[in-house]
Amino acid sequence: MAALFTPNDRTQDVVDVRQQPDGPGLRYGKRGEATAVAKLIPGKAALLRERIGQFQAESRYYEGRIGTVHELRVILINDDTQALVTVTYDGDFKPYLADIIREGGPWFDALFEGVWEGYGRASEPATQELILATLVTAEMFYVCHHDLSVRDVARLKRLGTAVSEMLDAAS
Repeated sequence: MAALFTPNDRTQDVVDVRQQPDGPGLRYGKRGEATAVAKLIPGKAALLRERIGQFQAESRYYEGRIGTVHELRVILINDDTQALVTVTYDGDFKPYLADIIREGGPWFDALFEGVWEGYGRASEPATQELILATLVTAEMFYVCHHDLSVRDVARLKRLGTAVSEMLDAAS
């Protein structure tokens, strides 16, 4: 995807944003984006809201298992008839989707079963087809530090802590 723009002094460091090579969504450096627009079962938005606290509380556990997610959002839209699910992750789409299903399937199932119209279990082919059918590609995608993966960020945090401890010990 080649975006048209007028070159100027603000575009000299432009990074190529392109279609993911193996699925929906855009790729910006090392990061990809995916957005699903989920149709909710009428009257089930309250149930989704009840479940969201547990989903939030378990997010670090599951995202740690998945290991490639930078950001994840679930937003109720259109008078609580739909949920917008957005994610920024490392790498290609298909490996990310496989990781989500394998490592985070039960987590997503606990949130969306009986709430997202047609959602069964993440491991079921029909649910995977539903998810794929609800994905839309962003028109614009930007992330700061597009060249850093989740693993890179974690390594840099550990390094920064170690250097700070070393400097503290030296003073």
